[in-house]
Amino acid sequence: MVLARPCLGAEMLPDGWWLQDLPEKVLAKAQSINQDLAFFHGEKFGSTLSQHINPFAKSNNNACVEFFQRRNADGFVETKRFQLDGKFQWTDYKLKNGDYVFTLGQLVKTEFVVNDAEEISNAAKFDHPYDFKILKSEMVGTNDCIVIARIMTEPFLEAVWDEEPLWHGKKSPEKQYIQSETDYYFRKSDGVTFGFTKKTRLGEQMINEVYNKVEINQPILDSEFLLPKGEIKIAKTSEEFGKIERDAFVAMRAKNPKNPVVTPSATELAVEKRVSELPWTADLPKALAQAKAENKIVLLDFTGSDWCVWCIKFDDDVLSQPEFATYAKTNLVMVLVDFPNAKPQSDAIKKTNKDLQDKFKVDGFPTYVALTPDGKEIGRQVGYLSGGPQAFIAELEKFRKQ
Repeated sequence: MVLARPCLGAEMLPDGWWLQDLPEKVLAKAQSINQDLAFFHGEKFGSTLSQHINPFAKSNNNACVEFFQRRNADGFVETKRFQLDGKFQWTDYKLKNGDYVFTLGQLVKTEFVVNDAEEISNAAKFDHPYDFKILKSEMVGTNDCIVIARIMTEPFLEAVWDEEPLWHGKKSPEKQYIQSETDYYFRKSDGVTFGFTKKTRLGEQMINEVYNKVEINQPILDSEFLLPKGEIKIAKTSEEFGKIERDAFVAMRAKNPKNPVVTPSATELAVEKRVSELPWTADLPKALAQAKAENKIVLLDFTGSDWCVWCIKFDDDVLSQPEFATYAKTNLVMVLVDFPNAKPQSDAIKKTNKDLQDKFKVDGFPTYVALTPDGKEIGRQVGYLSGGPQAFIAELEKFRKQ
């Protein structure tokens, strides 16, 4: 059930107000209404992510989002957004003295443009970056809401796609997964926001942040906007932020190896054990020699074993299954090319793995590359492949027959 407190200070709007102007102007009006609220608090129960982004989303009951907003006396609007999704916790702040992120016990001041702000900045370079339209009204609990879609135009979508990393020297085939449509929910009676969803150009929902509970103009304690105590690190780029995040992950695991945020569960450990029993070899030259002697093919597994959710999902659904283990022991020599966040690796292994990544032009994980005993590539699987071990074995057999 979706709850909403009485509209203290929110003006009632005339019936059909959203039909009296262009959709983009209706959206701007509604956004202005919400910017003018003294206080806003929204809660979303459950994961906001689809299984395309987080394959464990549907099975994760320990998930929520809280969003706080307040308008200061000088008109500046401060926000705080807290997200919990299984083991993952993230809080970002937009305060008068800057933007901050708190995750993995580390507070970071972010001095670069991220997420929606980056998209809006890029959109400003185009005369017509978006189309807008009013969608069919929806009931959010007991609240009758209008839904306004903001959709990337084809030229803007192409430009966003062009900025995506190259995959194996070619344009990414994942254009259809760019979150090109944002649907905004506003209550008809007063224009108060009830959140948003993000969809692909195919209409598949990737993010759902429509609130289950909304409170407006109910005072929010100052403590909600206080930053956590501790060292503040500064990230001027997304790359710098990624390094700080990885270092924080390693430090947390070293400080408290039993912390549930970074410690594998019993099920995860069981999967790791089954995967470890596959026919792995230490390096590629040994794998090629063994494959030649045993008339097998070599399979390189490029992975981020302790952070890449699709790698972990593929290990669970395919590599750890008895059917694949039987096939692998007869037909494959496997080489693990791992890029973990926290698992220890020697400098030599790190260098070898980086060299292999560069040699085979691997830009995303998981990637599985099949080679002949002479080292010739005969096929690759990029990303998660649904269908269990049967589907992956069928792909490998296609490679073998080339």
